[in-house]
Amino acid sequence: MEKKAVIAYLVRPAEGGIKSHLLTLLSGLDRTRFEPIVICPPDSSLRRDVEQAECKVIPLELVGELNPIKDLKAVLSLRRILRRVKPDILHIHSAKAGLVGRLAAASLGRPRIVLTMHSFVFDERVGRLKRTMAAWVERRLSRLTDQIIAVSGALRDELVSRMGLSADKIAVIPNGIAFREIRKSGGDGPRVGTVSRLAPQKGVDNFIRAAALVRKRFPSAGFFIIGDGPFREALEALADELGIRESVEFMGFQPDALPIVATFDVFVLASTWEAFGLTLVEALSQEVPVVAFRVGGIPEIVDGSTTGLLAEPGNVEDLADKVCRLLADRELAARIAREGCKSVRSRFSSDRMVAETQDVYASLVRAG
Repeated sequence: MEKKAVIAYLVRPAEGGIKSHLLTLLSGLDRTRFEPIVICPPDSSLRRDVEQAECKVIPLELVGELNPIKDLKAVLSLRRILRRVKPDILHIHSAKAGLVGRLAAASLGRPRIVLTMHSFVFDERVGRLKRTMAAWVERRLSRLTDQIIAVSGALRDELVSRMGLSADKIAVIPNGIAFREIRKSGGDGPRVGTVSRLAPQKGVDNFIRAAALVRKRFPSAGFFIIGDGPFREALEALADELGIRESVEFMGFQPDALPIVATFDVFVLASTWEAFGLTLVEALSQEVPVVAFRVGGIPEIVDGSTTGLLAEPGNVEDLADKVCRLLADRELAARIAREGCKSVRSRFSSDRMVAETQDVYASLVRAG
């Protein structure tokens, strides 16, 4: 019997897309060929969820933000772990874990290194000096990396054009989900919602500003925000300021948001930049029509007319107009929902994502 390849996954403190991605990989991984081990922070919901997936966990103190002292300790601790475990592949998730992981593995001779990039490294708030330094560091670390995986073509293009990485080293493997059938149950009045971490990049303030405009045309509409984060208090104050607080329900973090999303008449993603947009796939999988800004990898999911509507980046009036268009034209909304559902179910399944990732593992194992 062929020996299983040991895959060690290194993850920083993670919720949302990274956590969902990793759990999907673990649930679909062929355990007859690969033995997974997850290295992650000890006091995290991720650790608990990984253990429930019957996967071995090795705790590592790894913080999310850059911290030279803590990061150096993490590098030294991880090096000891890698020497003991001797994985065939170290699969690192995100740029921060990528820094720690590749420095730890640099002089060990093994394992092979895979890095999955889940989001854009830069946004409009990052200064030129910081961008230049980060690109310089990543180009050198990429020499220690056997394969880089980008979750969208837009992210790959940024890694090449803005980070200076070699396109030959980057594979595009879009996120995927395990599809579920959920019985829908609505409520009184139109329901417009979003799922997002409440942080500035996610643009939930744009969602609230658009909600104020939509409510002028649809006074009975309700707006639902699923998620939590450091921006929540400011967003609640904005809803108050715009006079729509009674129409906006902050639902907080929901362990399983999909049954709620399935009740929406329109799903909105108002991110100012987004590498992929997994919540759009989830909404469309339940035949909920979507509206989003035309940014990042989002146009790789919806085309702007047939499978979902796209607004000009940052244009709240355009975002609101497109939501109103779907609320006013239920035939159009139903058609977009059907076509969008058909599209994402054919292109973004968890089976496809896991299979393509396993192909990367197998290729590296064969190469020795």
